[in-house]
Amino acid sequence: MKTEWLRQTIRDFEPYKVPEIQEHTIINANESPYNILDFPSVRADFLKGLDEIKSYRYPDPYAEDLRKALAGYVHCRPGQILATNGGDETISLILNTFINPGDTVLVHTPTFDIYGIDATVLGARVVHVPDDDGYCRNAEKLQQAIADMQPKVTFVCNPNNPTGSIWPVAVIEKLLQTADNIVVVDEAYLEFSGQDSVIPLMDRYDNLIVIRTLSKAFGLAGFRLGYGVAREDVIDALSLTKLSYHLNSVTQLMGCVAMKHRDEILGHNVPPTIGNRDYLERELSGFEGVTVYPSATNFILVRVPDGPALIAAMKKADICVRFYSAKDLQNCIRLTVTTRDVADRILAVFRSLYKEVAGRA
Repeated sequence: MKTEWLRQTIRDFEPYKVPEIQEHTIINANESPYNILDFPSVRADFLKGLDEIKSYRYPDPYAEDLRKALAGYVHCRPGQILATNGGDETISLILNTFINPGDTVLVHTPTFDIYGIDATVLGARVVHVPDDDGYCRNAEKLQQAIADMQPKVTFVCNPNNPTGSIWPVAVIEKLLQTADNIVVVDEAYLEFSGQDSVIPLMDRYDNLIVIRTLSKAFGLAGFRLGYGVAREDVIDALSLTKLSYHLNSVTQLMGCVAMKHRDEILGHNVPPTIGNRDYLERELSGFEGVTVYPSATNFILVRVPDGPALIAAMKKADICVRFYSAKDLQNCIRLTVTTRDVADRILAVFRSLYKEVAGRA
């Protein structure tokens, strides 16, 4: 194929390839270890709903039943929700709705790569505000960058992926007050944080868009169900760029079932995840040369003396983890928090490579 056929903004891109995973314990993508279809009540309602789906009918283009169910969960009106194929589609819709070539998109860094990748594809100018030492996000720097540039869209991942840090609602409100344009707050991991959502702020700020997902705490990564929350006129604008029938009937059904049983699901999935996260943070902090960054999510970012050596040891232990090639994340790995058994296997790998500090051996 001739390179000149390609859109100019992607000619230097490398195709996205998922590395072949040979390990059996997979903790590289922040997936839940719990299959909610194993819950008898969830499974019964899902199978009952499947019997009523007509395969020859197109899905509801606006997923009205699902919007109502999600609205009950996040305490807003159904018209303030747009259900999407995962949070990734929400990001894409936001940028396709608001970005013209040459517009500025502002992000803090390190953060979720997709914000910058999607913006670059559209010809946007992506500006990064780097963290301070220790992956401490600097809210004042980001706020000043907003004031100076007034970017078309600002992305804030909260809690942040991959560092796990979280800003209080008051910090987000200051950013909204400073911005004349769209501020996107990605709350994909909020259920693990114990913190309130910023969604109520949209009653005061028309430039707020919140991204949520059922992939993480609800364990529905395979169903690809995310949603955006914003004022009705913003949701209407985002709907201009979505595909007509973008969310299939089975996913819509699964979302409604998950919302019906949300208390059971979250009560089962979240507390042990938080407990195992705290356990791993505490134990990993006891190894010489290892830095553990505090997390409000279902994963932990860890810096080690020799990243490749740890990755090799993890592979030998049949564990697949997320590692980074970016300079600002050198020798960092991200560990998805799952079960206590997996946590203990992770610790065994660390013990094979690193000494524990006095009093912890």
